[in-house]
Amino acid sequence: MLEMKKILGIFLAVCFVLSVTVASVSAAPWDNDRHKRDDNRNKFDNHDRIKWNKDKIKWDNDKRKWDNDKRKWGNKKHGNEYKKWYKMYISWFVSYKTFYGYYNKFYSYYYEYYESYRSYSSHYGSR
Repeated sequence: MLEMKKILGIFLAVCFVLSVTVASVSAAPWDNDRHKRDDNRNKFDNHDRIKWNKDKIKWDNDKRKWDNDKRKWGNKKHGNEYKKWYKMYISWFVSYKTFYGYYNKFYSYYYEYYESYRSYSSHYGSR
């Protein structure tokens, strides 16, 4: 009976230690990026820049189309059709300006980060 209590006590102690270990491991933050460094080098990668540039090209193409329509409407009589078109144009134009605000903000942060990284590399030497 005494030996059974010892075995059960050891078993419960091992289970407790394992549960605490598993709980601490599962509570730790998980990062899927194995190549991430602590110096924020991967804060901006080429994928972000390429995505923003593709979006900019799309918006610029849309702007060219809207500008062509605007020129065509400049030579016509302005009636109800023009008012409908103009409402759609203004709605699109607000979206366009919003995108450009975000685009410029991204690039200002990107260049600020890039310049700080460049100055850091030149000061401490690149590896």
